[in-house]
Amino acid sequence: MTGLRLVVVIGGFALSLFLFHKAAGTVHLGKINILSYAMYLFFLQTYAGASLMYLGDRNHYTMSYIMDPSKYDLTFYCVLLTAILFPLSAWLMFRICRIDIRERYREFLEQPVEVKSPEAMFWIVAVSGFLCCCVLLVYILKIGYFPLLRLLRTPEGFDFGVERQRIGSISVVNSYVTNIAIGLGIPLLSYISFAYALALKKKFWWWALTFVLVGSSIVSVTMDFEKSPVVFYLFVLLLVVMYVRGGLKTPVVVAFGAVAAAAIVFIYVRQGYDFSAGISNFYNGPIGRTLFTQVGTLAMHFDLFPAVFPFLWGRSLSPTAMALFGVEGSYVRSGKLVMDYYGSEKVFDGTGGVMNALFIGEAYANFGYAGMVLSIVYLGVLFGLLLYLFTRIRKNPYNLGIIALLTSRLAQATQGGFTDFIYNFQTILLLLLIPAGHFAPILWNRWVKPRWNARRREHAREKERRKAGQS
Repeated sequence: MTGLRLVVVIGGFALSLFLFHKAAGTVHLGKINILSYAMYLFFLQTYAGASLMYLGDRNHYTMSYIMDPSKYDLTFYCVLLTAILFPLSAWLMFRICRIDIRERYREFLEQPVEVKSPEAMFWIVAVSGFLCCCVLLVYILKIGYFPLLRLLRTPEGFDFGVERQRIGSISVVNSYVTNIAIGLGIPLLSYISFAYALALKKKFWWWALTFVLVGSSIVSVTMDFEKSPVVFYLFVLLLVVMYVRGGLKTPVVVAFGAVAAAAIVFIYVRQGYDFSAGISNFYNGPIGRTLFTQVGTLAMHFDLFPAVFPFLWGRSLSPTAMALFGVEGSYVRSGKLVMDYYGSEKVFDGTGGVMNALFIGEAYANFGYAGMVLSIVYLGVLFGLLLYLFTRIRKNPYNLGIIALLTSRLAQATQGGFTDFIYNFQTILLLLLIPAGHFAPILWNRWVKPRWNARRREHAREKERRKAGQS
């Protein structure tokens, strides 16, 4: 029986890898795109742990809460379905539309980077960055201390979990301003500035601006003491280099992964984790969190719905989307319900948040098995369309910064929930920035600038008439 299960695990992995290679055009580590990035995260954070669970390793703490043992196998089969159907949907879409995505992506990487009006863009990025950094400074003042320094020097008795919840409740003006300025604005501007610095090479002021914005971004992503955001932020910088240069060698990406792992270990140590505890602490450390937490939470979704809670039927959509689609009831994410039910101790002491799982967990919790299957097809087609879109837009530093950020955020979002792919304000804003960046210079040159110059000329003539009248 174990041998047959091992064949299913290996066969499923091989088939999924083949389909992802077809759908993404390449799975080369140095030429990552939105589909291959999602694939690597899926294999690492979901498929590996689900396979181990399916083969009998159920020692992670999340799995001890499962009430129905049959949900272990069910979870793996749903993960296996995702491993096949997700890339298959994208590949079939390309086949039907007669798109050679491998050739398209190769041409995109080999294109030279276009740079137009770098002086104007410098001032736009610099002024926008200054305003966002001001919001960040006010946010830090509201916190009362510099969070990054607390990681380096932690006072005795400092509780990171409690502080994470307190910091998450702080906002400047309101949550939209805080999220856009700090959570989106500073990182995006740093990527755009970095792309310009790489493309222009010997431009001191672009590199100086990049240094300031990257430093501010690292401060912003470590604000709530989470371990992985800083690694994902730095990886997007690597994506920018990859897109500007047309790819990277595999050892470079592997070296980055080693440094990123070391950074995560450092943060764990600073927050009190003891790596000397041996195998007994294996499941609670960074390896256990990476391999098993997402899978255990996914199993909880299948265990909890609808046996304990009825299906949510769209209540995990954002309040704005609920209003648009006419969904009745209160807004609730399935991951929050899972945390409230299974993580009652953390909820009681105020450190409980949301237990994230692969997107199919939230899709199932809201719409059942049919919704789960449709969500897999929907995301496969969506990611395929986005990959095609990215290869068709102009390859300039502005667009590359947005593409790199979207690639990372959307790939990560597959491990956090499904409803963010129906409506998410920041994602929509990023997508709208692409056409805005295309049409803004056209409107400036054809409409704003001529009228601006006409007014200046009229103002100059008026001054001349006044001088002539006074004389």
